[in-house]
Amino acid sequence: MGRWMEYPLQLPSVRAKIEADPESLRREIEAAASRGRPVAFIDEIQKVPAIMDVLQYLLDEKKAVLIATGSSARKMRQTQANWLPGRVIIERLHPLTWKESGLIAADDPNGTALKERLLFGGLPGILSEKAELRAESLRSYSDLYLEEEIRREAVVRSLPPFAKFLRLAALESGTSPNFSKMAGEVGVSHTSIRDYFQILEDSLIIHRLEAFGKSRSNIVHKSKYYFFDLGVRNAASGVGHDPGLLVLQMGLLFEQMIMLEAVAVSKDCRLSYWRNKKGEEVDLVVEKSAKRLALEIKATSRPREADFAGLFSFKKDEKCDAAYLVCQVEKPQKFPHGTAVPWRMLGEVLGYS
Repeated sequence: MGRWMEYPLQLPSVRAKIEADPESLRREIEAAASRGRPVAFIDEIQKVPAIMDVLQYLLDEKKAVLIATGSSARKMRQTQANWLPGRVIIERLHPLTWKESGLIAADDPNGTALKERLLFGGLPGILSEKAELRAESLRSYSDLYLEEEIRREAVVRSLPPFAKFLRLAALESGTSPNFSKMAGEVGVSHTSIRDYFQILEDSLIIHRLEAFGKSRSNIVHKSKYYFFDLGVRNAASGVGHDPGLLVLQMGLLFEQMIMLEAVAVSKDCRLSYWRNKKGEEVDLVVEKSAKRLALEIKATSRPREADFAGLFSFKKDEKCDAAYLVCQVEKPQKFPHGTAVPWRMLGEVLGYS
C-alpha cells in the first residue's frame, strides 16, 4: 500500500481548492501512485459533490484506495451527485459498542460501568474525558452542534420551534411518538413534526425501528425512534446525567442501551418491534437469514413468568425460533416461554459474540 493522503473538506482552504479544480485531486493521487497505490481519506465528502466523478475514475482505474466519511445523509441524497453505486461499501459509524469500550469485560460488581453507560452513552470523545467534564460536553454538543448541523442544512426556517421539538423528541426516544400531540406542544403542523423526524433520521441523529408484520387489523404499524446515543439523548431532553435519573428512568434507559447495541452489531439483520391492538408487545424482533428471534428487554434482575407475556403472544401468532428476555440476571434462566439472559450476552444471542 502506498502513501496516505488526507482531504479534510471541512477546512475552508481545502474545500475551496477542490471546488475550484476537482481534477487536482486526480492529479495529486496519480502523482503519488508512482510509489504504490495511495490511500485517500476524504472527510465530509458531501460538501463537494463535484469530486464524485473524479473518484469514480480513480476507483475504476484502480489508482487509489478510497475511504470517505460524511455526516449528512440528507445532503448526499438530495444532491444530483454520483454517489458511486456498486463501487463502495457503506458503513455507519456508531458510538462505541460494549466490546469496543470494555463494558462487557469490565469487573463491575457494583454496576458502576453500566450506570455510566446509561447516563453518558458511548461517544469516544465523551468516554475519554474526565467524569466531571462529560455532562458539560454533552450539553454543549446538544445545544451547539446539533442545532448548528440543522442550521447548516438550511432546512428549518425557524430554529426555536425545532429546538423545542428536539427536546420533546429526545424525551420520546424509544417510543412511537404522537405527532399530533407534539405539534400542539411545539406550535407547528403535524406535517412539520413528521418532517423534523425525517431531518433527524437523515442527519443520523435517530434510528427508526419499523413495526413487524404485514398490514393486518390486529397489528399496530407505527415506527419507533431511538436517539443514536444515550448521553446525547439525556442532554438533548434536558433530564441531565445525575445518578438520580437511574431511579426514575432505569427501565427506559436500559431498553435503549440494548436497542442501540443491537443496531450497532446487527449489520446483516432486519430489526423491528411487534405490538398488537391489545397492547401486547415484543421490544425487538431480529430476522437473520432464515431465523427469527424475539427479544423482550427489562432492567429486572429477578425475572418472572409474567415478564414473558409479550413473547408468549408473539409466539402464538408468528413463527419464532427462539425467545429471550434480556435483563440483569447473572446467568441464563429457563422459563416456559423463553430464556432470561444477562444483557452482556446480547452479542452471543444475536450471533455476534
